[in-house]
Amino acid sequence: MPIEVWGFIHILLFVFWLGADVGVFVSAIFAKNPAYSFETRMTVLKAGLIVDTFPRICFALILPVGMHLTRELNLTPIPSWLLWSSWVVAIAWIVVIFAINANQGKPIAEALSKVQFGFQAVMGLCFTVLGLNSLITDDPIFQTWFAVKSLLFGLVYWAAMAIDLCFRPFLAPFMEIGQHGSTPEREEAVTRAINNTLVAVSTLYVLIFIIAFLGKVKPF
Repeated sequence: MPIEVWGFIHILLFVFWLGADVGVFVSAIFAKNPAYSFETRMTVLKAGLIVDTFPRICFALILPVGMHLTRELNLTPIPSWLLWSSWVVAIAWIVVIFAINANQGKPIAEALSKVQFGFQAVMGLCFTVLGLNSLITDDPIFQTWFAVKSLLFGLVYWAAMAIDLCFRPFLAPFMEIGQHGSTPEREEAVTRAINNTLVAVSTLYVLIFIIAFLGKVKPF
């Protein structure tokens, strides 16, 4: 496809990633509010989890699309085997995302979540090392802005991991509220988990904004 098409797809992925994430962000704020009934909070939470699928899919697709764009712009050599491997990885990741959503509460969902967590950790390390090495040696990326962008993209994987880690302590006290009623201790645990998650989400937003700025402006 022409480079303009890859650029257009790249922009769309950013738009749907951030746009959907804002919806998840807002739903989390409503879900922690004890002024609403548990049923309302649960409905908002379920809607947020459904919407959360879209930024995850965009995250999975941004890698192969970004590689196509990188090769078309001649920013750094991308061999064909690596390009098509990135598509295989992206499609496999999307399958895992849907499998986790379809099997919530089952052992397979927990196992797949651990696989996804490990995958993100490795990818984050790879891009962080790539960016740092390129900044130090100008190899394989010699453009400073692109090396920094690669480094920050590695941090995006870790920020996504932080979001999942921060959200996990939310579920137990939240379900206890539904089963046994609200208490100050349960509400405090829910609020703390959501607040920590929102910090991680905000960090992700900042990283994505900077990455988008670097890709468009190329300031150095």
